[in-house]
Amino acid sequence: MASRSSSILDSVLGPGLADLADAAKRFSGTLVGVGWLDPRPAPFPSNPITMIRYMSFEHTLDPVVVHRIAAFLTAGIRTGALRPTIDTVFPLDDIVAAHRYLEKGHHIGKIVATV
Repeated sequence: MASRSSSILDSVLGPGLADLADAAKRFSGTLVGVGWLDPRPAPFPSNPITMIRYMSFEHTLDPVVVHRIAAFLTAGIRTGALRPTIDTVFPLDDIVAAHRYLEKGHHIGKIVATV
């Protein structure tokens, strides 16, 4: 199997950080933490990985900075520099099935609900 490198963007942190770190290590990737939505403790990885952590939240209070962040992410997606992995797309009418699929934990990438 060819080696793959990927980046994982985590805005939740919390206990799931260990699993994300394992995935990043498996694919020689980088783990980027940009938030802490889960108030529970986050066990930081003991295995050596590349991890970038943004600890400041002041940037989310400044609309100019938020616009710059959004423009950066949009440009990255548009040019292909940032390529989110989408596992499955569900129509909003199937949101219950989407949640059941998510709860199984077998997905690789994002689960998307379309409106």
